[in-house]
Amino acid sequence: MRGSWTLQGGSVVQSRVGQEERRGGDARAQLMASIGHGMLGFLQPLLLGSVAAERDRLARAGEDAAAAQAQVVEDLANLNIIINGITAYERRWRSRLDRILQAWPRPPAGPQASFSLVSDDELQGQLVGQPVIDALERRHADILDTLEKRLWTLAAQLGAEQAPENPFSPRHLVDGLLETLTPADCGPALRATLLRRFEQLGAVRLGEAYDWCNRQLAEAGIGLASTADYATLAATTIAAQRPAPPPARLQVWGPDNAVAPVRSSWRGVEEGTRAAGAVRGAMLRHAARARRARSGPRPAGARELRDEEFLAAVSLLQVDPAPLPGAGAGSAAAAARQALLGAAASLGIDSASATPSAEQEDAIDVVGGLFDALVAGHLLQPGARDSLAALLLPYLRLALLEPRMFEPAQPPAMQLLARLVQLWDGNGRASEHETRLHELADATAREIVADFHGDAGAFANALVRLEDALAPLSRRADLAARRAWQAIEGGERLDAARAAAARELAVRLEGRELLPAVTAFLTGHWQQSLVQAWLRAGPGSPRFAEAAALGDAVVRLDAAARAGAGGTVASTLIGLQPRLQACCQANGVDGTAADAEIARLVADLAQPDAPRHPYVPAGTPGAPAVNGGGAGGIAGELEPGRRLVQNPSGGPPRALTLAWRSPLTGALLLVNAQGSRELLLRPPELAAMLADGRLVLRPPGDPVEAALQGLERAWAAPGPGGSG
Repeated sequence: MRGSWTLQGGSVVQSRVGQEERRGGDARAQLMASIGHGMLGFLQPLLLGSVAAERDRLARAGEDAAAAQAQVVEDLANLNIIINGITAYERRWRSRLDRILQAWPRPPAGPQASFSLVSDDELQGQLVGQPVIDALERRHADILDTLEKRLWTLAAQLGAEQAPENPFSPRHLVDGLLETLTPADCGPALRATLLRRFEQLGAVRLGEAYDWCNRQLAEAGIGLASTADYATLAATTIAAQRPAPPPARLQVWGPDNAVAPVRSSWRGVEEGTRAAGAVRGAMLRHAARARRARSGPRPAGARELRDEEFLAAVSLLQVDPAPLPGAGAGSAAAAARQALLGAAASLGIDSASATPSAEQEDAIDVVGGLFDALVAGHLLQPGARDSLAALLLPYLRLALLEPRMFEPAQPPAMQLLARLVQLWDGNGRASEHETRLHELADATAREIVADFHGDAGAFANALVRLEDALAPLSRRADLAARRAWQAIEGGERLDAARAAAARELAVRLEGRELLPAVTAFLTGHWQQSLVQAWLRAGPGSPRFAEAAALGDAVVRLDAAARAGAGGTVASTLIGLQPRLQACCQANGVDGTAADAEIARLVADLAQPDAPRHPYVPAGTPGAPAVNGGGAGGIAGELEPGRRLVQNPSGGPPRALTLAWRSPLTGALLLVNAQGSRELLLRPPELAAMLADGRLVLRPPGDPVEAALQGLERAWAAPGPGGSG
């Protein structure tokens, strides 16, 4: 028993106890080092993610502006410099966190304390950093409290006499970021913006990292120590090198502050944790187990494969160029199970003596079901099916390591899978742009298969690199799509304006006999002024009403001239002359030509008995039907951004996006992956193409979430023998 001493051979006993204490201390130090390495893997992508997100935003702002502001150009240049040297910046941030971890549980050695004024840079860092620290601490307050209590326990067992700080706290992370991105690297405004980006990304990423860290400590048997317990625990640990204290001093954890270690499997997670973090994953695993139970009992006499044996078989398959034949044809789980048993046999593990455990079978069934749903719900070419099948192995490994992999708050691995499926879906390589997208997705899939062997950071890094490669392609496609719908909208607006002006003209002239000069003015300059007023200000604007009033005044002048009211005509013309001249000049007529037009009008109005002719309307384009008559069912409810796939007979499939809906006619513009115009359809036409299968509508959101929701509904439905 630790601390037991005897008179005989006391030095031997003391030496043995000392060795045990040293081994225990080494194990705890190794635990902290391992946790530190894992946490750095979680946190390091935040630096690149923050910089890349802000660079993309500034790049879009520069494209939208006619002339980018000087500050935007400078900030964009600074961000490009940082991204080009991101390795050095990540090393700088990591070294700062390493110093804290190496010194923990004692505070890191710093410069000798001195009294000095705070510099402007330090003050600016405090002003922009403190709000971010406060926001992250509030958001993660509960998990930080639990994590801090476990770290207190571990620190006391390592011999620390004072309760240490959490080395992964938001304060240390933000301070490290401020030291990494110095005022020499970016200006104060850009520095503050990058911190806000860090806060947005850290809102999710830090929660995942803290929860993982807490699980690692719990599985290692590190209980929760309250503030009052710390002093006793620390004293007990330090006194372990001296004669044993009374047994009561060792009881520092009671039922209210001690937590039993938990297994990493979803079955070992506490009920509250599972309900809060892995509800859907637990349901899917349970449903998979129930479905297997209905198909027959497990083989008798066979032991369960250990996780290391199972993962060794997975690693062996990952180096195979075609590891899972048949996985892309709707039988992913069966293909994975057969391939894994074959790989285990090559390692000397006979399937008759060892079979996958229940947790391993759960992972195979759920991941296989997800991949089957992705294959069934998307139009993938053979190459894409092979790449997707190869990804099943890394995701099978991840399912054993991360119980919350299938939750709606998706980890980077599931975000990456969704992005890859979107790039493959309906991509028939019909253009150079589509070929480029397909090749980027294929390369990322090969990278994951080669690099992922347990470090979830591989998915986050691959996702960042993929999005960086796609960003310029997406910007060009968005710009092309915007130009396409703006051109169509401009034509529709012009047609609508002309139709509105023609209606206004008909209201005033139909059934009337007018002087030729009056008719010419109204059908020419005045009608065009109505078109311009409609386009620039709208049909209900004061400008449009003022233009219409000028036409009414000219019609009344004609009636007054016909009645011989020369004085009224003359005085009214004098008052209208500036408006008449402005109307002519607005249509591109110079001052001299405008005066000539007005002179012809005055000359005709000065002859009361001049012949008049009835108005004969010219052929004018009809006004476009607003909203297409409201027909089209679901096609009339689609919003821009929805994805569709065109599956023409005899041609390659095309991935399309609804880029624009006309506010005037309801017409829908579908563009291809490059942003070029593909189809312009009225809602009834789109509804007909959806009904006969020429177009297939994809669910809103990402494909992985849609597939998981479908899997959840299917497996929760009653089946033969009970619910599954």
